[in-house]
Amino acid sequence: MAERGGNRIVVGFDGSDASVGALDAALTMANRLGASVDVVTTWRWPTSWSAPPAGSSWSPLHDAEEIRAHAEEQIGQERLDAGTVTTRSVEGGAAQVLVESAAGAALLVVGSRGRGGFRGLLLGSVSTACMQHAPCPVMIHRNPTRPVTGSGTIVVGVDGSGESWKALRFALTVAGRLGSSVRAVTSWEWPTALNRDEPPFDHWSPDGDAKATAARALDVAADLVGDDVQVTSETAEGPAAEVLIEAGRDAAFLVLGNRGLGGFRGLLIGSVSQECAQHATCPVVVHRA
Repeated sequence: MAERGGNRIVVGFDGSDASVGALDAALTMANRLGASVDVVTTWRWPTSWSAPPAGSSWSPLHDAEEIRAHAEEQIGQERLDAGTVTTRSVEGGAAQVLVESAAGAALLVVGSRGRGGFRGLLLGSVSTACMQHAPCPVMIHRNPTRPVTGSGTIVVGVDGSGESWKALRFALTVAGRLGSSVRAVTSWEWPTALNRDEPPFDHWSPDGDAKATAARALDVAADLVGDDVQVTSETAEGPAAEVLIEAGRDAAFLVLGNRGLGGFRGLLIGSVSQECAQHATCPVVVHRA
């Protein structure tokens, strides 16, 4: 599934509606791609406790095991018996455990906000940390009521950065295995500080640069997948995040590089990827370079 090799999908499950949707997405993608699924539930004692309360029969591990049993009900005994899906409860902070579990994986799937997230948050701390630090592509499953089918058009944002070309190659590779089409989208807008009617800008336009990038996307696709995958490439005027969120409205999922041309080199994830992960109506895959 991914350029890194490996055929394992890791999914974080904490019993929340978002994680139920993430697990369903992981199972669906694995079924279409012939991958195995590693379902991870985490637990730890509250850090404010110096010691477990005396005489108490409760433990976070007990809760985690109940949540794990809930996941196994959703998975089904047939898959569990076949060994294509495994479940486990791991002690530690959720983000750290998931990032470590994703080593060598093809994809890490998380819900947009788990049980610990405040209801008003668009993106939880765990999913944000996974996007920033995971060693593999990360799928943020935003809408529990919108199941992932593994079919349909994959939209990918291309801005000419090295990260965006890697995201495009990932999208093309996955599309080839899913039988999906790919829609490459390049956004452009005039910088507000420029007077477009004065030299040298009377001979240059961001629209022209965007068209050159879109044309190169088709060349990359032709070299990688030929006629095996239907690929279109287009440009659209507007802020990148707004353009991509709109383009992904009916997509199977939206693929982005972790940081585009506008990102400062020290940033772990760019503002466009962050905004799309927060607001897109479809699942968002952030390709970790």
